[in-house]
Amino acid sequence: MPLTGAAAARLYDDHVVAVHALIARRVGITAAPALTQEAFELALRTWDQFDSDRGTERLFLYGAATTTLRDHAETEIVHLRSVRIPGGTTERPIADPLVSPSQNGAAPARVVEHAANSDLRGGDSDPTPVITRRDDDQEARVMRAVVALDPDDRDILLLSLWEACSQSAIAEVLSMSVSSVRSSLGRIRRELKISVAETST
Repeated sequence: MPLTGAAAARLYDDHVVAVHALIARRVGITAAPALTQEAFELALRTWDQFDSDRGTERLFLYGAATTTLRDHAETEIVHLRSVRIPGGTTERPIADPLVSPSQNGAAPARVVEHAANSDLRGGDSDPTPVITRRDDDQEARVMRAVVALDPDDRDILLLSLWEACSQSAIAEVLSMSVSSVRSSLGRIRRELKISVAETST
């Protein structure tokens, strides 16, 4: 049975900032509002599948957001290819999840701080970037490698790095086992480093 009325309004108010942030990082701030609405509509329609014994409301909504993003893969890919980090310290992480591309020369927009996901982090969360920034060309290589990932792998990587979700949280969002998430993250990191190294030669 769909979730409606005051309960639906409360769910939206409690989680819209975090869901919008996840989607904005993946498709950009222009496309994010419509996709956020689409994700909530999906979650409310399928609310009878939510099981509080298995996970939190936030994780259920992240699952709906991930499904919605799959339906808009082309929009996501175009945005990810455009992601760049402003100049600055050479140790700034590549693809900082809190920074979006500048619009018309304006300062990069901040989406939301990771504090919105503090309840999803665990001892196994790892927001460390795959590689630290060296030059503009390397930034582009990293994002091309991320775009080239299998969609399942991209979801795992970005939930870990950009949303600071623990491995157990990722497993719940994507309906996987924790051991599968753990092994996938290790494999994805190795593949990305190899890919970036190969394209730099």
